[in-house]
Amino acid sequence: MKLLPVLLAAGASSRFQGAKLAASLPNGRTLLQQSFATLKELKGSCGTQLLPVHVCLGGHYQRLRPLLPRDTPVIASADWQLGLGHSIATVARFAATQQVDALLLTLADQVLISTRDLEQLLATWQESGHTSAAWYLQQTGAPAIFNRAEFAALANLNGDRGAKALLSQLQGQKKLAWLALDSAATDIDTRADLRRLSEQGEINVTTQD
Repeated sequence: MKLLPVLLAAGASSRFQGAKLAASLPNGRTLLQQSFATLKELKGSCGTQLLPVHVCLGGHYQRLRPLLPRDTPVIASADWQLGLGHSIATVARFAATQQVDALLLTLADQVLISTRDLEQLLATWQESGHTSAAWYLQQTGAPAIFNRAEFAALANLNGDRGAKALLSQLQGQKKLAWLALDSAATDIDTRADLRRLSEQGEINVTTQD
């Protein structure tokens, strides 16, 4: 089984009022670099081959691309301004052209997700054989692993709602496996989110304009 991991980092960051994924962490990495490293550290296992991590960029492309290793495969989202759904659709159409069995989607602003979390999601997918997603805040969401059978539906997404409706549909059809993942409930939308996490001792950050 071949799995394509993709980091979604194409948003406008309008609520952050700047390129939030270029915000710096005390370890010297930006939010983008931290999320990329977390995903890149995920290893394949018996029966599953992970392809190189791809990154979907759109908003702040010129600012963010230099933050990634030069050999990082980038999927450019031409319609990023129209919302997350359009970027996911772009990724799904790309994945459909590749010889892969599934697509792992993660969000670059879910900064508390660890490689161990992703390993558990991968195990859930392997054991169930179903499209698998994180469960948090009483609903399913990213990170999620979509089987190839869902690529066409993903390719038709639009707006800013992402794939939650598709995940809910699959759940209702009992074609979805899920993993309780509290770390996925935290994402960064505003500078206040960064300060709050710092005050709570979860992460310490500085921002750059």
